[in-house]
Formats: sequence, structure tokens, C-alpha cells
Amino acid sequence: MIPITHAPHIWSITDFYTPGECAAFIERSETIGYSEAGIVAERGANAGKVVRNNSRLLFTDELLAAQLWEKIKAYVQPHGSRQPVGLNELFRFYKYGPGQSFKKHTDQSFVRNEQEASFYTLLIYLNDDFTGGDTRFDDVVIKPALGSALIFLHSLEHAGSTVKKGVKYVLRTDIMFRLK
Repeated sequence: MIPITHAPHIWSITDFYTPGECAAFIERSETIGYSEAGIVAERGANAGKVVRNNSRLLFTDELLAAQLWEKIKAYVQPHGSRQPVGLNELFRFYKYGPGQSFKKHTDQSFVRNEQEASFYTLLIYLNDDFTGGDTRFDDVVIKPALGSALIFLHSLEHAGSTVKKGVKYVLRTDIMFRLK
């Protein structure tokens, strides 16, 4: 695992998961099944397909959150005076087929309680056998690589570019920080 800094508050970790582990995640997600992804925005819970048109699967897994935190915590720094303490146990699998994308947006913070909230997104690319589907920030373009992890500040505008060919799979959660 090699950390790569792309810009302030944007970094990735190569070979975070093995191809076999990624295949197991994809199989798990397909077994449970996907549904159309809505969005949470100021305009309402389902602002439409204007922003994104991919599929999503939400699931809670405290054990996975704990295991993944043990693996990634050495790569996560404090956010100002706030110390990283773990991961959000609510995970999202995203699936993008040809023509699907996620337009420019920012991610929302998850507030667990008065003492914990998220400030960073954790994306894990579960495959790379597709065309398109880059993650784009204003000055940085991340080409998904099988098994790599991408970490970035929620407030940074980003987009998932249109998948041209194949299917893109991503696992997402949030990095939690102590507020007090």
C-alpha cells in the first residue's frame, strides 16, 4: 500500500484491497441487489436524475467499519484539532453502467452525535475494467484503479465522469472525527 497525495485534502492509497477482496465485495453487492440512487440535497431527498443516474446499495456493517478502520487509520491525519476515530458503519455500494455519472457535487457530513461527525469521504474502487468513470476535482483527475482507496474532504466539489463502456463498482463510507 502506497499513499499518494494529489492535492491538499485529496490522497489515494494503491493496492488497498486485493483483486479477490474486490471481487468478493462486488459479488456481495450483486447478491443483495441495487436500486436507483436518490440524492439528498437542499432541493429535497430526490432532486432527480439531473445530478446522478447510477445505482446504489446502502448497508450497515459495524464489523466491516472496524476492520477497514484498522487497515486505513495510519493514513488518516487529524482535521484541524479534530482527531479521526473510525468509520461510518453505513456503507454505500455504487454501480455505474454505460452512460451513467454523478455530476459535480459535495458530500454531506454524517453527524453521529454531539461528539462525532465525518469530514472526509472514503471511496474504494472495486474494479477498473471499464472506460470513463474518472473522479474529477477542479484541478485533479483520479483514474480508478482496482483495489485503490481515495480519501478527500467532503466539501471539495467533485464528479464521477460518465462511464463509456463496462460497469464501475465503488464502495463508499465516511471517516469520523471527534468534535470535542
